[in-house]
Amino acid sequence: MFIKWLTGDLGDPVSTEYPLIYWISLIIVILVLVAIWFIASSKKIDDKTKKWTLCGIAIFHLVFEVGWRIIYVVFKHTTIPWLWPMYPCNLGGVILPIIALTNWKTGKKIFYLFGFVGAILTFAMPGDIFNKDVMSFPILKSVLQHTGLLMIPLFEYASGTFRPSMRYYLWLVGGCFVHLFNCEVVDRWFGLEGDFMYMRSGLPFVIPGVPSWLTLSIFGLIVFAILSFILDYKDSIAFFKSFRKK
Repeated sequence: MFIKWLTGDLGDPVSTEYPLIYWISLIIVILVLVAIWFIASSKKIDDKTKKWTLCGIAIFHLVFEVGWRIIYVVFKHTTIPWLWPMYPCNLGGVILPIIALTNWKTGKKIFYLFGFVGAILTFAMPGDIFNKDVMSFPILKSVLQHTGLLMIPLFEYASGTFRPSMRYYLWLVGGCFVHLFNCEVVDRWFGLEGDFMYMRSGLPFVIPGVPSWLTLSIFGLIVFAILSFILDYKDSIAFFKSFRKK
């Protein structure tokens, strides 16, 4: 039974995108994020403790990224190419913990907001992630991966160590191209075929008659611009004012 749990063969298939385990998982994730917010924003907790808390979160997710791949190779007999972080959230799951641990400021500008938004969209539109009526390991893997993409940027935002701004918008756009290169070029090098960037998928905001990649690109850039402005509107306004002076 344990092996079946690891391989995802335990339980019965579900006919809905949002089964009971989805809602249970979502509630738990929200509670975790609320706790993270209170810890990171608390004035009673010193910066050193917050730093080590963030490091602990990042280390856990890095170890988990290695661990689930070993499990997949041993028990699911997954071939090495399929262990590559083929999706944007997969890549973010590896990169964001490294950025947090190294305090790579440029990396935060490039990848944090993209990873956070990607995780939000995944929980909103999980597709076939919750495909069984039990919390099998593959489902748990996806939940933990995407929770990490939420926890790390949220922690830094709440603690004030990093906040997205229009000042960093071009860095963020550059990050989009990094993900595009990974999904459309690197994945192909490994012989992986699929719409990993969702550029050709029938997402809800695709306009009939307009290429989906074009609609998605424009929509994404607009959303990122709005979020970058809202999440630190004071710095964004200051950036626009300084830009006008130049």
